[in-house]
Amino acid sequence: PYLTGQTALTYMHVLITGSTRGIGRAIAEGVARRLSDGGMLFLGCRELSAGEALAEELRPMSRARMVPLRLDVTCASTLAAAVAFVERTSGRLDALINNAGILLERRGCRLADIVEPTLLVNFDGLVDITRAFLRIMGGPDSQIINLSSGAGLRAARALSAIDRAALDGASDVASLRSTLAKLCVRAAAHPHGAGETPIYALSKAGVNSYTRLLARRVRVRVNACSPGFCRTEIAGTAADYSTREPKTPALGATVAVRLLFGEIGGGAATGTFFKESSKPGTPVAEAQSSVEPWED
Repeated sequence: PYLTGQTALTYMHVLITGSTRGIGRAIAEGVARRLSDGGMLFLGCRELSAGEALAEELRPMSRARMVPLRLDVTCASTLAAAVAFVERTSGRLDALINNAGILLERRGCRLADIVEPTLLVNFDGLVDITRAFLRIMGGPDSQIINLSSGAGLRAARALSAIDRAALDGASDVASLRSTLAKLCVRAAAHPHGAGETPIYALSKAGVNSYTRLLARRVRVRVNACSPGFCRTEIAGTAADYSTREPKTPALGATVAVRLLFGEIGGGAATGTFFKESSKPGTPVAEAQSSVEPWED
């Protein structure tokens, strides 16, 4: 049942995790506007009511079918049910956008307390969802897009040569997860300044390493992308934007949308990191994306 070619991109069946807030919501809006009749957009959400409300908002702007999908990335039972529902409803999945994530660093927090909760969502949840849905992917234009962060690149580049080799050279997910946990525990033992997010950054370094590992092993295209510094709910109500101007979620989301529809990466890139590289205030129609090398 798989379609091929540039035209087929508008008929894709796409799943976005964490679709009801922040960057995920902006990606959903961008994708919905571009899908055609026959396309299907699964709106992954922890609360089905939030997904249903979003679907109602998106339907007037899209010719595709909007489908709310209850999906908690930390809950195995909802994941199994979600895969079964997508397979029953669609028969296939052409694109998975792993957007769901958390940032738990707050003023005065104890870093050791947020290591496992952060990895549970940002790394384990992403890996589990990817493994589960790969079973119904595999068409020639299928792809996985992992939402990451430039903070992940910077965190990896700051590691010692030995630690960097252990992270990037992991031969399987289990060894990658073990290395990542050790790095996070070590980082948690050191004081962090206001606005610093060392555990979040390392979790995204793990996402980047997993992206590269998976891209070497599956025929589905697998890439990572960063929306840049955006004003969303992820940083909490006390987030300080006084020293750095944030982008809008709509602008940040363009990198994922353009990657999905083959406008960057040539529709063939895999194992690559893309970033939204526009300045804050840039109109969405003038958004610029670029490739960021993994290494310095």
